[in-house]
Amino acid sequence: MRRRAIPAFSMVFLVGASTLVIEQPVFASPPVISVANSTVTCTQVTGLAMFSPHLRARGTTSGLETVHLNLALSRCSSRALPPPITITGQLKGALVANTGTSCATTLGTSPYSSIGTLTAKWKTHKAKIAPASSFAPQRVKLAKVQRKARTNQTIKVGGPGAPRPSVVGDFTGGNGGRSSSFTLSWKRSAVTCSVGLSALPIVSGELTFS
Repeated sequence: MRRRAIPAFSMVFLVGASTLVIEQPVFASPPVISVANSTVTCTQVTGLAMFSPHLRARGTTSGLETVHLNLALSRCSSRALPPPITITGQLKGALVANTGTSCATTLGTSPYSSIGTLTAKWKTHKAKIAPASSFAPQRVKLAKVQRKARTNQTIKVGGPGAPRPSVVGDFTGGNGGRSSSFTLSWKRSAVTCSVGLSALPIVSGELTFS
């Protein structure tokens, strides 16, 4: 959507015997768009996952483990925000699960429940929307098991299965975000559980609120 230049006032200058009139344009404000019942997809997720306590190869298999997430969301799109409007985001928060300090349980193959809310703060260009979404994923599951150290390991947060995820604020999909999820991928070579794993760089991923 183009910004309309609206002549708001004129400046008058006397140049010799002539009068020079210069119109000063005032640009219209970006449109305000409601995206509460819309969906959004971001095809690039990067950042950091931090573990407290540290994960270990021979850690406990029960007890509270907190995963702190600080993720950048890019290559985002929504049907409610047609070009040339652009949107990016930042996803932050912590998830707590009863998986203990073992890498095999927190980063293993079995799904588990989590407690916590992640906040997505959105930034748009050429439009205004409400600034945030609150996402309670409820469920964590390893998306694909890879045996080779050079390949990426992927985990899925949210998505189908009980308990259902939820979204409040922007991009609820009109159903409270019951189908919302995101994936996180990291290099398997970065999982150094033998010496204690405190942080894991996220190299790729994808997010959908719907």
